[in-house]
Amino acid sequence: MQPAVPGASAAPFPFLQFPFRRRSLGAMPEFNTTMAQQAEADLASLLDRLKAAQRELVLTAAKGSTLPSDGMLRKISELEGAIAATEALMQEEGVRR
Repeated sequence: MQPAVPGASAAPFPFLQFPFRRRSLGAMPEFNTTMAQQAEADLASLLDRLKAAQRELVLTAAKGSTLPSDGMLRKISELEGAIAATEALMQEEGVRR
């Protein structure tokens, strides 16, 4: 098979020929471990920030003499959902390793 363009390779994808070798991520365990550790650290950091934000809202609500506003209650509830989702993901990721 002759190339259609002068100077081009006859193979359609010359970069896929020898000595090119395909490597999967499974062939690099240190890469996977590092990624898992980084993801775990990122999730732990997020969890700490979510809990701190929720704590501040609850403490602010406790200082008031009336019931907290609907918006504040909604935000506390939304943070609780995000905290639960983050904890579940951390547990799921821990089980996979």
